[in-house]
This record gives sequence, C-alpha cells and structure tokens, in this order.
Amino acid sequence: MSVLTRAVPLLLVLALTAFSLGAAEAAPGGNAPPEAQAAATAIPFGFTLGDAQQPTTSHVAKLGSDIAFPPGTFDGALGGLTNTVPISGKLSIPATDGYFVAFRFMATTGRVEIIPDGDATGTATVKTGKDTNCKATQTNICADTDVTAKVFIKLSEAKVDGKALDVGPNCQTAQPASVTIKALVPISLPAPPVKVTSTFTAPPFAGCVGHEDVSRLLTGLVSGPGNTFVSNLTLRCFSSGCKS
Repeated sequence: MSVLTRAVPLLLVLALTAFSLGAAEAAPGGNAPPEAQAAATAIPFGFTLGDAQQPTTSHVAKLGSDIAFPPGTFDGALGGLTNTVPISGKLSIPATDGYFVAFRFMATTGRVEIIPDGDATGTATVKTGKDTNCKATQTNICADTDVTAKVFIKLSEAKVDGKALDVGPNCQTAQPASVTIKALVPISLPAPPVKVTSTFTAPPFAGCVGHEDVSRLLTGLVSGPGNTFVSNLTLRCFSSGCKS
C-alpha cells in the first residue's frame, strides 16, 4: 500500500472532525456559556397580583391589622417546559397608605412601600393535563412553583393619633423579609386567578431617624413572625404573548 493510499483515510477523518466542530460552533448554544444557553431557553411570562375579589393584602400579626395594596405585577422567565426548571422574576407592588391601631387604642397611619431586594427566584415543576394534574388551574399546562422574594418594608408619612411621627426618609427593615410562595399556577391561557398565600417574619427596623430615632419603637410595634401575604395571581401573558 502506498503512502498516499494510507494517508487518504487519515485526511478524511481530519476533514470530518473539522466539519463537526464547525457545525457545533455554528449551532445555537452549541458552544455558548451556560448563562447564554439558559437565556436561549427562557420563556417569558407575566402575572398580575391582586384583583377586586382578592387584593394583595398583608396581615400584620402584632397590630392585628391588614394592609391592602393596589394591583401589582410579577414578570419573569421560566427555564423551559420539561420537569423541574428554574424560575425568576421581578416583583412590583405599588406603595399604599396603611391604617393601624397601636397599643389597641392609638390610631396610626403611614405610607407602606415594598422594595424588592433583587429578583424573586425559585423552581417550577411543569405539569400537563387539564383534567388531571392541572385540574385546579383549569388549563392544559401548569406549574408547581416554589418562589422566594426578598423585600424591604419601608415606612414614611407616619402619624400617631393624628400627629406626625417623624421617621425620616430611610425608615425600613434592616434586612429584607423573605416571602416564599408555593402554589400551582397556570402557564397557558385563558386561565382563572389563583389565590396564593405565604407567612413571613418582618425583620427589625433601622434608619427611622427624624427628630429622634424611633426604630426600636417601630420594631416593637411591627416586627416579628406570623405575618401573612395573600393575593390573587392572574396570568397575563406567556411566551410569545409577552412584550419585550
């Protein structure tokens, strides 16, 4: 066998290898970093939080009072439609005016603002079957979600018994509160609202300094476990129906 004859198979192997590597590099996500591959498979979604039937409401355990917020949004991305995938999104809840009764007799009002500490993150287990797995959501596709949002609770414009209580411009919880929502939610339209609930602990307050530091006073009035978050979650858009 000549040297040229022996060299032909080797040349063919090298050519096929080069072609395969080139095709892999050209393929979408073939040689992309994990972050880029995850972004390529992310499916956008949009939910509305709260409606007339069930506004977004937080019950403050220590005060025995409810705070109702205007409708908000939760917009993000689902990392696919098979098995358990990551889910993340941006929570947006408008500020509201709250009314409380401090010490069981003193009327207290204040502006309450929910400030997200980064994106809400978690996992979603995708399910199918309108008459089986997704019967509760009345949709063909649904997801069992376990999502945690970390949020600061900010207070301003406080009044006690009709008199202004100067809390300063930076009165909020020293650390974010962790609000975890576990619920079966629809991921196909049309879909009815789903009621979601969560129990969380309100951290101590800090930075509540006006004429004097009232952080410890507000911590004693508000901070502690057993607070609840309740809202109706309504799917607004999914996949191509969501605007960028």
